[in-house]
Amino acid sequence: MPFKTVPQMKFSFKIYSIAFVAAILFFSLASCNLNSSKDKETADAPLVADTSQSVQLQLVTNAINFPVEMEAAPDDTHRLFIADLSGKIMVSKNGTVLPQPFLDVRSKLEQKDTSSEVRAMFGFTFHPQFASNKKFYVCYNAPALIDTNSCTLVVSEFTVSTENADSAILSSEHRILEIQGHGVDHDACQIAFGPDGYLYVSIGDNHTPLNERKGQDLNSLLGKVLRIDVNKTPYAIPADNPFVGVKNTRPEIWAYGLRRFWRFSFDPQSHVLIGGEVGDKLREEVDIITKGGNYGWPIQEGDTLVVQTSAKETAGFVAPLNTYNREVGICVVGGSFYYGKNLSSLNGKYVFADYNGSLFSLTKNTNGEWARQSLKIVNKPADPLLIISFDKDENNELYILGVLNTKAGFKGAVYKLVKS
Repeated sequence: MPFKTVPQMKFSFKIYSIAFVAAILFFSLASCNLNSSKDKETADAPLVADTSQSVQLQLVTNAINFPVEMEAAPDDTHRLFIADLSGKIMVSKNGTVLPQPFLDVRSKLEQKDTSSEVRAMFGFTFHPQFASNKKFYVCYNAPALIDTNSCTLVVSEFTVSTENADSAILSSEHRILEIQGHGVDHDACQIAFGPDGYLYVSIGDNHTPLNERKGQDLNSLLGKVLRIDVNKTPYAIPADNPFVGVKNTRPEIWAYGLRRFWRFSFDPQSHVLIGGEVGDKLREEVDIITKGGNYGWPIQEGDTLVVQTSAKETAGFVAPLNTYNREVGICVVGGSFYYGKNLSSLNGKYVFADYNGSLFSLTKNTNGEWARQSLKIVNKPADPLLIISFDKDENNELYILGVLNTKAGFKGAVYKLVKS
């Protein structure tokens, strides 16, 4: 991938060199357009951290090169599973990462493009009945089936070995979903099961010219959140999906008009689907995803129109909960509502991050409006911290995953948020 120039911006970390920017391709180049100017018409004042909202970072592990997602085992083993962008899922037991991967799909990844954001695995999730059926699902870029495409975006099912609970069977792979197309190499998704037992899949729409974007095209899976039933082969369409039976429309679609819905979660109390929608040139946003909802991309970014059109065409767009511009952050990373025991000041708040190392919370007031506050990290690392994912453990305690730019090179890190 070619180098891109980066304008001088008020990030909360230093950019040391063009080489540094190029090395961290996954978000800063593949997902966000950093060549744009500030959105002055809707500029947000930089937030001052509320000192009543502060946390410390407790290092969990730095043994994983590029951690992109963490999941707690949905059984009674108290294990943490951590995915590396390069194609491995590792197991952490009692604070120690086991030397052998739980799953290693590096041999299955795209081979002709060696860049880290194309030859990559982006996430995984466990089946709701994992404790009994031992099934889990992985999203990665496989070799292309069509020569003109760079890769195939795949969601596959795997099964854990009956002899070793810390090892999956690579040959057990059963492909659930395959997506071809120009630019799909940068449309990496997240997968997660909802409280209804169905698999939700977010797929981006961010690497083609603006006039070719598919976010508003209901006959394309790009720029969408999908909802499918993986208990059928290869999958079935839930009968109550919003576009079942609609002509020239993919029935898998649950919501649309999304550029890159990166890291989402389900509120265990209200069951709402909430996450971060990565912007292009102007705004980052947090959205609650509703059945059949249209989130505006590529016509609208955040709360700002990027394509001039009629008010009638935009009237049905679902408004974001919160947006911010490049004075505040560069790539939103969706988080979770907090219901743990260790951070009482965050109880019931939606906590999320930005790629630039910032943390935030959203609180709904009595008027139904969502207010954003900066969350101070009192022991932020001296080296620049770039946040990739925001996850939680079986006790609903929060974790951030990312990379540090150290003197010795780039180093992956997983931190637990603890009381300051």
